[in-house]
Amino acid sequence: FALNDEGEPNAKEEKPKEEKETPAKEKPKKGKKQKKKFSLRKNKKEGPEVVEEPEIKKEEVQTTLTLKEEKEKGGLGSFVKQLNYVGMGKQRSSFIQSLALMLGAGLSLIEALQALEAETRSRSMKKVVHEITLSVKSGIPLWRTLKNTCFFTPYEIALIHIGEDAGSLARNMTYLAEQQEKDHALKQKVKMAMIYPTIVMVMVFVIVIGLGMFVLPNLVQVLFSMNVELPLTTRILIKITRIFENYGTIIAPGCIAAFIGISLLSKFTRFKAVTQWFMFKLPGIGRLAKEATIARFGVILGGLLRAGVPMLVALESLVDVTQVVEYKTFYKKLLKHIEVGESFSKSFSSIKSTRRVLPVSVQQLVVTGEKSGTLSKTLIKISDIYQQKAEDTAEKLPIILEPILLLLIGAIVGTIAFAIITPIYSVVGNVGAG
Repeated sequence: FALNDEGEPNAKEEKPKEEKETPAKEKPKKGKKQKKKFSLRKNKKEGPEVVEEPEIKKEEVQTTLTLKEEKEKGGLGSFVKQLNYVGMGKQRSSFIQSLALMLGAGLSLIEALQALEAETRSRSMKKVVHEITLSVKSGIPLWRTLKNTCFFTPYEIALIHIGEDAGSLARNMTYLAEQQEKDHALKQKVKMAMIYPTIVMVMVFVIVIGLGMFVLPNLVQVLFSMNVELPLTTRILIKITRIFENYGTIIAPGCIAAFIGISLLSKFTRFKAVTQWFMFKLPGIGRLAKEATIARFGVILGGLLRAGVPMLVALESLVDVTQVVEYKTFYKKLLKHIEVGESFSKSFSSIKSTRRVLPVSVQQLVVTGEKSGTLSKTLIKISDIYQQKAEDTAEKLPIILEPILLLLIGAIVGTIAFAIITPIYSVVGNVGAG
């Protein structure tokens, strides 16, 4: 209202436009109304006060939701697809390394994929590359295309996803290729280290089967003809020999089938936890497995964080990629603690299995990296340290296993010799006494 000459309000001089515009500006659009979140915060001087919670970045929410949606789409179909790619790990690594090299040289993504499709010789891999090329040409992002193939790991997909969004695809692909080269080098050292123990164990198996089927049956007849009381070890040896006589043609294939069955059970069922627990308890092999697992923890989590992946998404990818059951369970618990806003220091102290899976030195490095804001660099440094430790252990593995194998062979041969020689000495003693 305006005032007239007498100082009274003038009802005629209204401003209806301002009254109409004000509510129009404040009125939010339907379906887009957003409520601000508030929470209580303690104030030492004035007591509790209400503060507005910080908004979550849209990019982080979108990345998390997208990966969760893609994860929920999996199931039986993706499992069947993965069975088709069994034994193609080397071809996947070669694809990533070649694509990283071409992108780093300046080729466009489609040109690089077309070149890879042309030079690929394997029919199965050529089909995969062809599907990826067609999908990318149709406008689908590379990371989603790789996800749909069920051929690549969540860790690889997450790095490629962030690389596409940030415009650093070539750099992320190069980082992936470098890590795969390190993994391949470590696996080769482990394989070379296991050649000697494997040959020894196979020879022991063949010798035991041969003795049981061809040598011991003749010796048993000689022992029975001596007409002396046989010791316990000899009686046990005779029973084992009879088993070989009656079921010898079944024992060898049965042992091979049992080995294959245990290998399959250890990959696709809960029996995996038992076999892994046994493996981690073996001298030398358990140490190597633990060092390699910690190195993988550092390189996966550190690489994702350095690429810009949010912490929760990086931990989810770490859970998906990890094959060791005990570490997978630990990472799931760690993810739950981080989700509610706890620090790594508090999370480590809250989880009982922390000391069993991560050395105290690794825990301290992670906590220090988190406090100093250099967590990704610290994790990658941890990976480098334990990668080197794993390589050193792999080189020393034959030296560690050799005494154990010699003791095993000595125990088998000594038991058989004792069971055979003892009755002979008894006969000789009786003859001498007579």
